[in-house]
Amino acid sequence: MWPLLVRNLIATWVICGFWDWFLYLSPMKEVLRPFKMNPKYPPLRQLQHDALHTTLATLCGSGVEILLCRLWATGMLPMQETLAEAPLWTLLWAATIVHWRIPHFYLMHRGMHPWRTTRVPDFGKFLYRHVHAQHHKSYLPTAFSGTNMHPVEATLYYLMPSLFMAYLCRLHPAVALGCIFDCAVGAWLGHDGFRWPGAGDFFHQLHHEHFDCNYGAQHIPIDKWLGTYCGSKADARGSIA
Repeated sequence: MWPLLVRNLIATWVICGFWDWFLYLSPMKEVLRPFKMNPKYPPLRQLQHDALHTTLATLCGSGVEILLCRLWATGMLPMQETLAEAPLWTLLWAATIVHWRIPHFYLMHRGMHPWRTTRVPDFGKFLYRHVHAQHHKSYLPTAFSGTNMHPVEATLYYLMPSLFMAYLCRLHPAVALGCIFDCAVGAWLGHDGFRWPGAGDFFHQLHHEHFDCNYGAQHIPIDKWLGTYCGSKADARGSIA
């Protein structure tokens, strides 16, 4: 267990720490300034806050990884035991991780924002106030903001797609663990705030600025289908449910 925790914490700090230093603190800071999507820079206090809470989120993700390994080892969770058992099946699910994990993310993320309905109790409003608001304290997102999450949200973020798909599709453990890795790195790089050399995720940048839009990811058009898409600041000024 300890080697796994140490590995994940080192990876978090190497990836997020280096990338935030390079973009926001290094001698390259002024050279890269024209490529920042929001011209404002986060205060050091936010960087420290997000670094702490992303470290805690990594502990939650490590807990999910340990749980999955335990379930596989005890036979409680079915798995494909070798890559040679079904190589094409494994390749299919491994190559599409960045696609099939997004519906899980959309459902969880949308559920943690106000539902804006009177037909049922608005649990989303409660979850936003007590859980998801933690993530939106990153007003000017950086790499460390990617998994700046309440422990409940961080655990669900890593657990939902990996466990559900591992059980449903009897995946090789490498695919499910790859999903956890993609959840982490995708969130970190997707929040770096730069068009170049960063991820340039203006789609999610708008979500951090306007809250009630763009709950998923741009390459899977769930927001388009469900009416929560925002493609520009002008769109965001309209009413998006």
